[in-house]
Amino acid sequence: MYQPNGTNATGAVPRRGLPRLVGRILTACAVTAVVLVGTAAPSFAGISGYSVAGTGGAGLMVRTSPYDANAGSVALLGDGTGFVAECAVRGRNISGNTVWHRISSPASGWISDYYTNTPGFNQYLAGEPECSTTPPPTGTREDRAMAWARSVIGQAYTNGDLGDSNHQWDGWCDNFVGHAYGRAASGYASAIVHYNSLLSRGMIRTTGTPPAGALVFYAAASINGYYGHVMLSEGNGNYITSAATVRRVSQSWPGAPYLGWSYADPEWTGR
Repeated sequence: MYQPNGTNATGAVPRRGLPRLVGRILTACAVTAVVLVGTAAPSFAGISGYSVAGTGGAGLMVRTSPYDANAGSVALLGDGTGFVAECAVRGRNISGNTVWHRISSPASGWISDYYTNTPGFNQYLAGEPECSTTPPPTGTREDRAMAWARSVIGQAYTNGDLGDSNHQWDGWCDNFVGHAYGRAASGYASAIVHYNSLLSRGMIRTTGTPPAGALVFYAAASINGYYGHVMLSEGNGNYITSAATVRRVSQSWPGAPYLGWSYADPEWTGR
């Protein structure tokens, strides 16, 4: 039986459990801390009293963007390092926690709330304002969709992403591609319904390699309960799909003929 991420053998769910072990491996990198200077003093006094925690000695990257998995780093903060939070946004999902703090000390940039000792999980600090001057997310909506999809490879459950219930990804392929584009629900009853809607709008293409971020559709068949299937193209012959865990696969899909691809719905503005 599958258990949600962070569930131990007794069923207890720690606030920040085993996913931290994976996260800190990905975070580990030899980066010299660089404190940015010369920026204007923030109008908000900031919130202090909290520190980096749970990286197991790997350290926490201070990023240039809270949205992009490939954003550059400006510093590496060790466990126990205090910081001053100026404001927060909902950014990239780190094991169910989408809160990112913009900090002004000891470096200027963005840190994930997941690797801190703040009192609430996936919550802003008391009195912490929304970052009203946050620059728009970097890259196209397709870039951001693929960055998110890659960030959840290996995960089996939604972890409450975008406020959605904590359900498994398996069997929720249309929900998965909707999440990649910032929607808690795709708005369609199934992948094949989604395909037929895009087909009626003249958006389905059947030739060429689907570009990065494209939705790739497969026919309704017994293997998918006649709901169809959809996954995300990486643009290089690889695809990211929901299954028992989110994974990278080839274009072929057993038992369900390929129907074609489409760019995501124009109404989906993205993450």
